[in-house]
Amino acid sequence: MGDFPMGTTDQYVTRPGTPMIGPYSTNQMDDFYTALSQGEAKPSGVMNLMQHLIVAERCPPGARVLDVCCGRGLALPLLYRYAPNIAGYVGLDISATNLAEARIRIAALRGTHGDPFPVELVECDVAQPWPKLPDLPRGGFEVAVYTSALEHLPFELGVQSLRHAAAALAPGGVLWLSTPAAVGPPPRPLQYRVHVYEWSQEEVQEVVGDAGLVIEDVIGLLPPAPATVADALTRRYGDAAAVWYRDLAERVPAALLDTVSAVMVAEAAIELLFLCRKPA
Repeated sequence: MGDFPMGTTDQYVTRPGTPMIGPYSTNQMDDFYTALSQGEAKPSGVMNLMQHLIVAERCPPGARVLDVCCGRGLALPLLYRYAPNIAGYVGLDISATNLAEARIRIAALRGTHGDPFPVELVECDVAQPWPKLPDLPRGGFEVAVYTSALEHLPFELGVQSLRHAAAALAPGGVLWLSTPAAVGPPPRPLQYRVHVYEWSQEEVQEVVGDAGLVIEDVIGLLPPAPATVADALTRRYGDAAAVWYRDLAERVPAALLDTVSAVMVAEAAIELLFLCRKPA
């Protein structure tokens, strides 16, 4: 995918010491539930809360939910709270340590919410052929979640994982896919050096399309600099929108405003959530 610019390789490669399993980074997103309970509100944490809440609120009753690279099960608390009528949840992850933490979380959630739907966790490499999944519904899953994880795989392995996720969907099913929005041809500097490869929007569109999915919506999750946000809002909604945004910026904490302001300016956002559907 090209050569690194001379003297600038550090920003282009995963930071030494990042937890890895083979070529995969297993560095986990912040546990935003714990952070918020301890009084810490970061834009990245609010972003992760929001993207999981978007998914949970849009899971139809009776849906089978597949969580690709589920990690510590951070999607589950919001599913228990906002989507208790789903038919079941299956989480896949390569890390036994992550899945052990997820099981602890599940036990705590059952203590609070009971057992509204079956939960299964499967240790596997999502880029390799998947094992037979527990209680795979005829025709596939109605909802798949692949959030803040694709960038932890090398590009070609990420391509394979997306093909497997698309194949696991039922006709009409949806994949929620989030990843940083890289710009320009590879190799590109990493926004976060715990990542392995950060995808451009064009790469996502091409690979998702080749896997047989249609992108129906793109939602911004994290914004660029405030001036760039203001310019994007002006282009979309007119001058008054930028004035409104600047007024909000004077009053609303950045951790909250950053995520909300990025939603409608996906063309400028530095993290994106794609809603992809498998044609019926």
